[in-house]
Amino acid sequence: MAKAEILIVDDNEDIRNFVRFVLEPEGYRITEALDGNSALQMVRSAEPDIIILDLSIGQPDGMDVCRSIRQSSNVPIIILTSHTDEVDEALCLAIGADDFITKPVAPRILILRVATQVRHRRAAQLLSGKIVQAGELRLDLSTRELRVAGNRLALTRIEFDFLQLMIGEPNRVYTREQIIEAIGGSVDFSSDKLIDTHASRIRIKVRDAGGPEVLVAVRGVGFRLLALEASSI
Repeated sequence: MAKAEILIVDDNEDIRNFVRFVLEPEGYRITEALDGNSALQMVRSAEPDIIILDLSIGQPDGMDVCRSIRQSSNVPIIILTSHTDEVDEALCLAIGADDFITKPVAPRILILRVATQVRHRRAAQLLSGKIVQAGELRLDLSTRELRVAGNRLALTRIEFDFLQLMIGEPNRVYTREQIIEAIGGSVDFSSDKLIDTHASRIRIKVRDAGGPEVLVAVRGVGFRLLALEASSI
């Protein structure tokens, strides 16, 4: 199977060269964009498999680029930045980024993070056409859409993967570590606070669409769905 194409968006030539030096030997095809407008144009013309995106790339900045891409695409986005504030991390994940890595990053860590996103993307493609339903919740794994009582909800990639894990076995309690693995992250980047934030956003979206209270926190362990009967179509 051909390796994925990765678009690196960074105005720092040293960082672009570093990413190319680390990932090309792994078989990945690398393309580059120096600014947000170039990146958006490249995504529109030929969507890559993964985007590695810096936040400080002028205007539009990395957050604006991430928001724009998420309006039409679920391509995995890895934020690679010198920003270290947890607020930046939380905001990036909330607007649809799939991972958040601070510079400098060890080559092996970058390789593993990219491989995780590729694995999740291909797993989702293999599930194309499958519908998973539990109670009023209906997940289309092909279009990655959630419908609640007939209403379509817009979910970020992380929110969708979070809910997909839960809906498979509605009464099962999933640990925070299992949730982190399912959403494509790692223990060192996903704090308890961030997991709680994703869960809260899912609850609000489902409730506002007229659905039930779905996610329940199990103290000291993780989360489960409320008692809903799951089925596949």
